[in-house]
Amino acid sequence: MEKIRPECLYFLEQIASEFYLALATKINDKRIAKSLEIVGLESKNHAEIIETFFGRPENMDQCLKMFGREGSQMLLEMKKTVEEVSRREYLSLEEIARLLEKFNSLELVAGEEIYSKIYASLLEMEAKDLLKVLLKSISSQEDFHYKIVSEVLRELKK
Repeated sequence: MEKIRPECLYFLEQIASEFYLALATKINDKRIAKSLEIVGLESKNHAEIIETFFGRPENMDQCLKMFGREGSQMLLEMKKTVEEVSRREYLSLEEIARLLEKFNSLELVAGEEIYSKIYASLLEMEAKDLLKVLLKSISSQEDFHYKIVSEVLRELKK
């Protein structure tokens, strides 16, 4: 993974938001739909925080190296999946479960790896307290998102 560029996290959060919100509209179970919607809206909020504090690169290509080969591939695949899901009227519970299993690891990586590294570098730079608190909050919410999606998967597999 290349040097951390915090502004690049905008794309991670924005695509994750679009993914979860798209899935939420394709499922008839209101509890699961609401759970996915919560994760999607929180991810959208994270994207807005990143953009406000760090700006947004002109295009995602500038940021792919930062995510590493596997991370970049997963992010591009998630973006493509959003486009495909958006064209569909309905997804089966099995399809939703398959997609969630495939991409839930991105939440875990974001929370544990990427945000933790940014937070550590901000501590070294003595970043503003507000920014540190916000990034720490986002990092813990990423872990929470992972847990929500894991529970949704358990429900879908019943």
